[in-house]
Amino acid sequence: MSSACVNIADDKEEQLSLQGDISQIAQVPSWIERLSATYRIPERVQFASNLCLEEILSNIILHGYGGVTKAEILLRFINPRPGCFVFIVEDSAPHFNPLEQPFPVPNRNEDTRVGGLGIRLVREFSNALDYERLPTGNRLKISFLSEVVPHEF
Repeated sequence: MSSACVNIADDKEEQLSLQGDISQIAQVPSWIERLSATYRIPERVQFASNLCLEEILSNIILHGYGGVTKAEILLRFINPRPGCFVFIVEDSAPHFNPLEQPFPVPNRNEDTRVGGLGIRLVREFSNALDYERLPTGNRLKISFLSEVVPHEF
């Protein structure tokens, strides 16, 4: 998916640094709440960004870092233009591009299996995703728009 927020400028950036421990995810909702007050992020986008970041961070910590709690995850927030909210997640986990994963479609006749549906959730709740392979990890940009627009796949 390409970025729904073109011309991303880093002039209005906020950061949150987390350690690779699942308990660190608890810091994210209050950070988003503070950002929401400053940047007028609508409730719908607050909910979606909390949901997506929790999914992404838990996957990095549980699967990418596999218990290495000293590993860092850097969250950045950029507001390149009014109504456009971009969260950037950077980690030093093994390379993993979630955009290359198949789009899982749950089958109502089968039990829902564990795994794979988190990527679908992130794709459905965000407006755009961009992945960049870094020399020592991964960068995922998750874009949200205040107006409801079709997803870019």
